[in-house]
Amino acid sequence: MLDSRIYTFLEVCKTLNYTRASVNLHITQPAVTQHIRYLEERYHVPLVEMRGKKACLTEQGRILERLAASMCADELHIQEALQNSMRRKEKLVMGATLTVGEFVIPAVLGRYLLDFPDTDISITVKNTENLLEMLEAGEIEFAVVEGRFDKSAYSYRLISRENYIGICGREFFQTYCRTGGIPMEALFQNRLIVREKGSGTRGILEQFLQTHNQSLDKFKNRIEVSNMGAIRKLAAANCGISFLYEAVVEQELERKVLYQIPVKDFHIQREFNFVYLKNSIFSEKYDTISKYFESWRGNI
Repeated sequence: MLDSRIYTFLEVCKTLNYTRASVNLHITQPAVTQHIRYLEERYHVPLVEMRGKKACLTEQGRILERLAASMCADELHIQEALQNSMRRKEKLVMGATLTVGEFVIPAVLGRYLLDFPDTDISITVKNTENLLEMLEAGEIEFAVVEGRFDKSAYSYRLISRENYIGICGREFFQTYCRTGGIPMEALFQNRLIVREKGSGTRGILEQFLQTHNQSLDKFKNRIEVSNMGAIRKLAAANCGISFLYEAVVEQELERKVLYQIPVKDFHIQREFNFVYLKNSIFSEKYDTISKYFESWRGNI
């Protein structure tokens, strides 16, 4: 069990205020001060500096914050691992972004469960930002995410690089795409089918348009849909065009239910990464699990 003063320190890191930390922890403010002072004396480094009423972390304080967060998360997983050992069961608690959850996870878990059939698995599907917050809180063991994140703050393994493309139905392709590359601006006269605001898939398109001084508002009309399957069906029915990962529509492209739009100067790739906390005592376990994800394309 971790020293309770570590939890006090993490609460100070979170609130940057001794008074609020004491209220949240239901202890006195002098007790918070004593806990921080004990840790500074224990490690022989300054951890917190006061600037007025605001508590600011020193460089050493930021290092301890990262390490302590990993220790707290590991402690939760240690308790669960010990309980699972009593039941002679393994348990994985993971997170995934929507695209990963729908297309990568099913391809991986079939093979993993063949090797470890007595494993209980819990999967949370959210956006990358929410998953990383859950990771740091110890609510999940690892996350498989798409797109960008602060790689200096986590341990990670690259799973794959995926192409991001424009897609359309047969009628649109036959009418507009037979002559070759189409400028993005020429697509604005069409209806756009896009994921909900805040989704990573939508964010890629928004970022591309922003770098070209454009926005989603340039499209004639817009349909917002949170379900990938619905987006694919709407595009196939010629209700509009969309932009998705190629991996999401591979089967439809092969069957010529959907077609890739040859957009000029539109070459975008995004990484899929297996992410877990730095300095985790379970790093070896996570590295082993990540290998199943690294070969996910061989399982579909």
